[in-house]
Order: sequence, then structure tokens, then C-alpha cells
Amino acid sequence: MALSPVSTSFTAQPNGSAFGINAYGSDFIEVNGVRFSSSLLVRSDVGPAELLGLTVEGLQARHMEMLAQWGPEIVLVGTGSRQKFLSPAITAPMLSQRIGVECMTLAAACRTFNLLASEGRKAAAFLLFDHQAAIAPAAEPALISSLHKD
Repeated sequence: MALSPVSTSFTAQPNGSAFGINAYGSDFIEVNGVRFSSSLLVRSDVGPAELLGLTVEGLQARHMEMLAQWGPEIVLVGTGSRQKFLSPAITAPMLSQRIGVECMTLAAACRTFNLLASEGRKAAAFLLFDHQAAIAPAAEPALISSLHKD
């Protein structure tokens, strides 16, 4: 039995986000063609902010409080190569405003962020590596507050 020729055409669909994660690995994340080797905060509407030296153990409620001001629908927390959960004290600023917080591996957070952003969702993701950069200071909230360019 012979197969008949099939014609496939692709129609460009508008991306709901100006920023997408192109690639990731154990020591890098690439956003819109720019490679980063430090932890990042990405939002679906604004470029990534480097969170120099921040790991999941260093994430604090004050980081969530500043991000909550933007009013995301959901916040993803990529916790490195293994899934780790945050204490309720850290997620409280989000949960008190009925903003979902999901913890997952870094790879899963990158994929999920792209999916949510492509749907036009107001999503944010803390993408945290297992290690701290040797020369990086601890992340300060000013790095996150610089994203409030609405």
C-alpha cells in the first residue's frame, strides 16, 4: 500500500510572551538567545534579572513580597537538579494574595514557564542553580524591584 503525499503548513501563532527560554543546562539558562550562568528571575513581560549567588536555600519571603507587587498568576521555583520545597513562611506573601507557587526542578520550571508564557499567562519563575557563583554576592531585593517597569 502506497502512502499518499501529505502537505503540512505551519501558521505562526502569536507568542503571549516577549521572553522565552531557549535552552538550559546544569550551569546555564539561555533567554532570547542570551546565555546566563547565574540564577535568574524571569517574567513573561520583561527581560530576565540575574540573581547573583541566590540558591533555593537563600530564597526568602522578601523576594516573594517584591515579586507579589507585580501580581503574577503563578510563580514557578526551579530548585536546581532536584525538586525541593519551600517553607510556608517563604511562600506566605504569594499565598496570602492567592498567587500559586509551584516548586520543581530547574529543567521542569524552564519548560513550564515557556508553556505558561506562550499562553499569555502572567507568569514568573525563580530559576535557581544548585551552586552559587564563586564571585557572586547574595541577591538583593533591588534586583527584583528593578523589574517593576509596568
